[in-house]
Amino acid sequence: MGKALSKDGTWMIVVEPYANDELKDNLNPVGRVYYSFSRLLCTPCSRSQEVALYLGAQSGEKRIRAVVMDAGFNRFGRAAETPFNLVYEARL
Repeated sequence: MGKALSKDGTWMIVVEPYANDELKDNLNPVGRVYYSFSRLLCTPCSRSQEVALYLGAQSGEKRIRAVVMDAGFNRFGRAAETPFNLVYEARL
């Protein structure tokens, strides 16, 4: 991704669904539905890819930040949120 950005470019990462870092904080009616989707679609899709991170649908900000920083970005933050989505901003 970094090669596709200009030196001062920004990568806007839209994450759906909204998820907290801790499992206990995601155990609400909406979170339970998202975990179901994750097991059905997101995790198997990740397993089929070479990188196979298995993030699923309920990866919190801490895990997303680690993946982005490991990819070579040096700035990461939350740009916006709704009850159902998160938007992060990453910069080189």
